[in-house]
Amino acid sequence: MYDFDTPAPRAGTGAIKWDIRGSDFGNSRALPFWVADSDYMSPPEVVEAIRDAAERCVFGYTSPTGEYRRAVREWIRGRHGWDIDEGWIVPSTGIVSELSNIVRCFTSPGDKVLIQTPVYDPFAGVVKSAGRTLVENRLRRGEDGRYTMDLQDLERDLKSDVKLMILCSPHNPVGRVWTEGEVRSVAELCARYGALLVSDEIHWDIVMPGYEHFTAGNAGTEDNVIVLTAPSKTFNIAGLKCSNDVIPSDSLRRKLISWKENRHIETPNSLGLVACQAAYTYGGRWCDEQNAYIKENEGVTRRFLAERLPEVNVTPLEGTYLMWLDISASGVGSKEMCRRMTAAGAILNDGARYGDDGFVRLNLACPRSQLEAGLPAVERGYRLSEKA
Repeated sequence: MYDFDTPAPRAGTGAIKWDIRGSDFGNSRALPFWVADSDYMSPPEVVEAIRDAAERCVFGYTSPTGEYRRAVREWIRGRHGWDIDEGWIVPSTGIVSELSNIVRCFTSPGDKVLIQTPVYDPFAGVVKSAGRTLVENRLRRGEDGRYTMDLQDLERDLKSDVKLMILCSPHNPVGRVWTEGEVRSVAELCARYGALLVSDEIHWDIVMPGYEHFTAGNAGTEDNVIVLTAPSKTFNIAGLKCSNDVIPSDSLRRKLISWKENRHIETPNSLGLVACQAAYTYGGRWCDEQNAYIKENEGVTRRFLAERLPEVNVTPLEGTYLMWLDISASGVGSKEMCRRMTAAGAILNDGARYGDDGFVRLNLACPRSQLEAGLPAVERGYRLSEKA
């Protein structure tokens, strides 16, 4: 059994999640449930691999080895049922920066790029900063709080000469694990209307019991898809700056590699490559146990809210470690609600940044003791809204 109960000593280490609590949020003692990384320690096998690499005392220029590519390929085949060629793998330094590269490589200024809101806010940022036209296709929220795609609406938008679509799968922040049918429908629509499908699957390993991730790479439109993956969320190694594009199409892959080489965009650093290879070689059981722990944290949170804040509508969590909470019954906007929760001792993300005011996002990837200490602060902040 792996240990997810012992807090990692993150405060004072430069950790964004912990060390800007005072300067940016005005409460240096508030517990952080915002940035999407974890507050327990990374797998010991990954730590050991990095330690062994450090003891070689050389940190020169490094490129991905054959062993690295095999580890990535075997993880994808074993966990996600996608039998890729090692040559399809294009290592990169992070999914957001790679999205920016891809938008600039495959579209021109003014071109339409589609995202499905509410969604991870850097998606809109990389589109707008590139001078492209943002198209927002809204997800539909049912009475049970579960989000779905309106495929007819999506088709209407794609018909309007959209050049590229960014799919978030599993979805951050609404927690959906899209079904095989949904992913195939999206891929087929993009292929039909000539929009390149770029599927951000950074959370693809973090899936709750009863659900199964279906990668866009298996949707049957390999000539028109780029799948972005990373070990960063799964194994809490985002700071090592290592991710992988999987691009089956030779022409798409060559174009992106050439575009990046012409701009001197580097591959991941040497320790990032080591960590990724170790995680994908030895991390299967750790990943499974983490998912079970996150599911237990979800249960703790649901029970607390049902008892103490029944007016908060909890979105079903199918994947990711991020809970999407509907606080609209309070009558307070999400930004103000987060300010009050921070003052009360818990830092959450406000839903407006993702495209839905009246919601907040809560990170469950933390030791249970931290969660149990933070939930009463969430309640206190919410109750402040009743007194205002």
